[in-house]
Amino acid sequence: MSFIAKKSLGQNFLHAPNIISAMVHAGKISPENIILEVGPGKGALTSKLLETGAHIIAVEKDDRAIPFLQEKFANEIKNNQLEIVHADILELDLEKNDRLKKYIVIANIPYYITGEFMRKFLESTNAPIRIVVMVQREVARRIVDEKQSILSLSVKTYGEPQYLTSVSRKLFRPMPNVDSAVLVIENISKKFFEESKIDEKTYFEIIKAGFAHKRKVLVNNLEQKIPKEKLLKLLADNNIPPSVRAEDLSPEMWKKIIGNC
Repeated sequence: MSFIAKKSLGQNFLHAPNIISAMVHAGKISPENIILEVGPGKGALTSKLLETGAHIIAVEKDDRAIPFLQEKFANEIKNNQLEIVHADILELDLEKNDRLKKYIVIANIPYYITGEFMRKFLESTNAPIRIVVMVQREVARRIVDEKQSILSLSVKTYGEPQYLTSVSRKLFRPMPNVDSAVLVIENISKKFFEESKIDEKTYFEIIKAGFAHKRKVLVNNLEQKIPKEKLLKLLADNNIPPSVRAEDLSPEMWKKIIGNC
């Protein structure tokens, strides 16, 4: 039994044992862990995860993959080490899932859902303790870069992203048009908001306003949200020039601005 990658699902199967091993190692997995694997595909990563002794919940959207995985891992399913869940990960209810406690996400996702995938897990009240995910290389670089974007600030607000390794497009079948990278997000929590007492919705509304017009300086983008004189004083008090743009501010500086507006 086999099947080929489906373009409409953004499938590109990884053929690189060293990269798979690196992803599993980055997960810091012990047998007591619950692993939520997203997009098991043909089970290459699943096989390596099972070697850790942890309990694996593998969520797969492609209905063709379900019987393939059930046949390949029949023993592990029978022994209750592995569960195959036929579902769209973006529709999975994290909050009401009592089995997902102190879990780790390890994923090889279609790249077109990266932003939504990140928001789902990072913003959840039942967030994982760690995420190891394959993303486009340029997206991974933007997330860890000192120059900020809405996506990088979203990730850094909830956790600590690390660029683990680059992955050549030649290691996938079929070969995609872009190179990839493994991104690790550690220490995921809502501590940022709990300590600052800033409302999450308000925080992201103001950040989005700050990035609304890239050619404008921050004070002009935020003039409908924060009085200009107040914002200029906040910047001056932190030795930041009035010509600063949204991309130049760290999450901590955004916290100061929004917490004092």
